[in-house]
Amino acid sequence: MKYTIKVNEVSNSENIRGIASVTLGDSFKLNNITIVNDPREANKVFVSMPSYKDGQGEYKDIFHPVTKEFHDELYGNILKAYHELHDVQAKKSYQIEYNKEDTTMPEFTVRVTPYQKEGSTIRGLATVNFGGLSAGNIKIHEANNGPYFVSMPSYKTNQVDEKGKPVYKDICHPVTAKFRERLYDAIINEFFEKQRASEKESVVGKLGQYRDAKQQESGDKDSRMKEHKRDEVQR
Repeated sequence: MKYTIKVNEVSNSENIRGIASVTLGDSFKLNNITIVNDPREANKVFVSMPSYKDGQGEYKDIFHPVTKEFHDELYGNILKAYHELHDVQAKKSYQIEYNKEDTTMPEFTVRVTPYQKEGSTIRGLATVNFGGLSAGNIKIHEANNGPYFVSMPSYKTNQVDEKGKPVYKDICHPVTAKFRERLYDAIINEFFEKQRASEKESVVGKLGQYRDAKQQESGDKDSRMKEHKRDEVQR
């Protein structure tokens, strides 16, 4: 898979030395990757992926490599790009491409978990796997008038819009309209498949409960009849 790494140097922070982004193919962009000072070793930096706090209060990466091979490759190339920027290029930003010959749109798989919370429009949480990399915390919302829509994980900026409301920016997002349509359709379709499966399980469960109740009722009836016959014999 072709991917592009871009690194921008940060000079106004004690711990963060750079900010990186990774674009998969020309289709999906991952932002807010930080290059951070390693507190255990002087003059050493490491890569940190953006994270969010889950319902249990634990922090989880929004996106991350899922194999050790791609983890080592991607993190190594991000650090290489940072050192190229910092030590060789002497510029504010630096960009480098890998696997340039692979121009195909990235393949992916989608996993959706249904979600329900009182007062929330979120109806599902999605994770997208791009081969060696997984992106999560993608939300499926239900609008007031019925349609469902997808929202990517985002963060609150220091900016406000013309109405004075905070401006949010996506942490990861599709780059092209064509890939966005393909990705969002796959997420919504998987969400509906989950819903249909859940409804089917609910119907099967209710049928099972009905059959159990009928069997219990039949068993109780047989038991009452046997007791009645015993009473008649005793009389």
